[in-house]
Amino acid sequence: MYTPTRDEVADVFDGVSVLDFEDNEAALTHDRTKALAALDAFHRVYCGETLDDLGIVPDRDMKAGWARFEKRPDGQWTVPSEADHPDAFPVTWLYL
Repeated sequence: MYTPTRDEVADVFDGVSVLDFEDNEAALTHDRTKALAALDAFHRVYCGETLDDLGIVPDRDMKAGWARFEKRPDGQWTVPSEADHPDAFPVTWLYL
């Protein structure tokens, strides 16, 4: 199973990697408590605000799933979500 390296993620908080996309973010775990803490820490550090400040409601704005990251020639990621793929890993998406 492939896991993005430290150089490929936005940051790591308490052992949970966080990815930052245009319309959402992802914590590389299915543990909702750890994902919420990592995403909140990410926002405090990089945006100067908490998820509460943004009005984030976890039950509405977060969803667990699976992802498989493949490098593209332009350096961006594609994210097919296939739970049964051997390279898939758990993510909790935050929709902003």
